[in-house]
Amino acid sequence: MKPRRIFTLTIVAVLTFLLSSASADVNPALEEAAGYLEAWQLTEAEAAAERLLRQNPRSAEILELNAMAMFYLGRYEEALRFLEQALAYDSANEKRQALRLLTQRTRDTVQKLKRFESPHFIVYLDEQKDGILLPHLLDALEKSYQSIGRDLGYFPQAKVRVEIAPDAASFNAISTLSLRDIEETGAVGICKFNKIMTISPRSLVHGYRWLDSLSHEYLHYVIVGLSRNQAPIWLHEGLARFYETRWRRPDALRGARDYLTPANETLLAQALEKNKFVGFKNMEPSLIHLETPEEVQLAYAEAASAIDFMIQGKGPPVIPRLLVELREKPVAQAIESATGGSFEAFEARWKEFLKAKGLKEIEGSRVRRLKVKKNQGEDEEAVELKEIQSVVARNRTHLGNELLGRGRTAAALQEYRRALTSSPHSPAILNKLARALMLVQRYEEAVPHLEKARSLDPDNPGTYVQLGQLYHATKKDTEARAALEEAIQINPFNPAIYRLLYEIYSASGEADQAKHAKATLEKLLTPR
Repeated sequence: MKPRRIFTLTIVAVLTFLLSSASADVNPALEEAAGYLEAWQLTEAEAAAERLLRQNPRSAEILELNAMAMFYLGRYEEALRFLEQALAYDSANEKRQALRLLTQRTRDTVQKLKRFESPHFIVYLDEQKDGILLPHLLDALEKSYQSIGRDLGYFPQAKVRVEIAPDAASFNAISTLSLRDIEETGAVGICKFNKIMTISPRSLVHGYRWLDSLSHEYLHYVIVGLSRNQAPIWLHEGLARFYETRWRRPDALRGARDYLTPANETLLAQALEKNKFVGFKNMEPSLIHLETPEEVQLAYAEAASAIDFMIQGKGPPVIPRLLVELREKPVAQAIESATGGSFEAFEARWKEFLKAKGLKEIEGSRVRRLKVKKNQGEDEEAVELKEIQSVVARNRTHLGNELLGRGRTAAALQEYRRALTSSPHSPAILNKLARALMLVQRYEEAVPHLEKARSLDPDNPGTYVQLGQLYHATKKDTEARAALEEAIQINPFNPAIYRLLYEIYSASGEADQAKHAKATLEKLLTPR
């Protein structure tokens, strides 16, 4: 397992090396500069690194410090030049070699992307493949900037850099996250090196909540800024998960606890019953070290519920106050100052808070596993079929698919109903049964199946598309529009979304929206 982490740890290891070297050589200027870099105070870090370089232009450590400052500023070409100079003086330094490789891979990946700007963000993406993401992406980020800024009292002054990797290989190159990290722990985004990095939802079989993920990573950026990078991982991840939907839910802090998905409520209920939690300390140094998707999601749920506990007990201002106090105080002391009790007491009261919620296991809920496309033509239905746990239900569903493909809808309906008897909480079967019912215009019968599928798996884009189709067919365009726009937040590359939205926008006289939907549809249907 260790080799897959080498690049992730590179920058941290180099910072540690610089700081320890500064202490050994009694060089407070180098220590100060490395500290600025660690806190992502880039203006100060760059100025300090430049001063040191003027004083000693042949120091490999100082050249490396300048390289890191350039890397954090997104000036990869300059970072490479500094690293080449540093390696010329000390070519055997393995950490420096690893940093050079990471920088070169990042430079080579990002230079293929196109730059776009909004008032507070600079975004790099593959315009030909992922250009349709841009308006949604910028809208979500700017809404995050405003809503999170209001809640936490922090507005970054410099524009935040965002890099959207077009595929898993590119994502690994810039983020250091592997295919295993994506599929086993759900790591589709990361805030590191003074920037946000995510993978295009186009690269995953079913997409993912990519706009929430961008907001989630932006929250990490804000937390670093407020705490000067002193917040522990559990606080980072809890805040990011708790606030990640704030951009799209104005009432999120007035009762809508979005982190309590059916799967997360089930995981917390099970942890309480068995007294088996991941634990805050075990979340260090990253959740991707946890072994299973269930452990990762339980950790997120634990951390987010701890934020919920603090806010309900002390009010929303407790969060920014805690983050600012972390600049100068150890975690336990800052928690004690913010909550009025020791960290041990905080943990005990948090568990009592969870018990009082009356959490229950929700039958049929599951942690969604992400799957990276091995090729662009990978069949979503084949993947869904494999996810049906009951062999009997899987075989009956497959037969239903075959019958439906031959136009034998009545027979297909019978097989789907039999499959559902064997696996009554399968979102895949519920969706297939609803689709078959819709084909024979039995819309009212289809509704409860789709609603159940959505409640069990709120991140399945196919459910929202089918709801959009159903509501549009029954002249409920307001509901259809809401469902389709939600589907965009998960998998915006489905042409069916824009066909329906074009009709809905046109019927309601929204000419600009209709024009945009039509243009997006044409882009998706144009071979690339």
